[in-house]
Amino acid sequence: MAVPARLLPHTVTRVRPATSTDSYGNTTYDYGSSASRKDMAAWLQQNNRAEPLSNGRDPLDQVWLLVTNDKDIQGRDRVEWTDPAGNDVTFEVDGPPAPVFTPGGYHHTESTLRVVSG
Repeated sequence: MAVPARLLPHTVTRVRPATSTDSYGNTTYDYGSSASRKDMAAWLQQNNRAEPLSNGRDPLDQVWLLVTNDKDIQGRDRVEWTDPAGNDVTFEVDGPPAPVFTPGGYHHTESTLRVVSG
């Protein structure tokens, strides 16, 4: 079982960072040319349309939902998408993705995304 293809109209690219260790022993993540990329069908929707202007928060903070039949999403991945206006948008997966099951088994994966700016 899975979400029918007609309900996944967006094509996104999952970006898995390359990792290395810096001189202090910390893991660093590289989302550039050494990262792996995979295209997948998805449904994207903006869940948080509020623009908080207090408490020093960025007014462009956005929370999105990603729904895909692909099981290979991880917490440090990024998602690249070109919106209907032709703007390239990069999201980061916020927290661990959630596999969704039915009595018949795995159905799809849902992930919370935040827009990466800068």
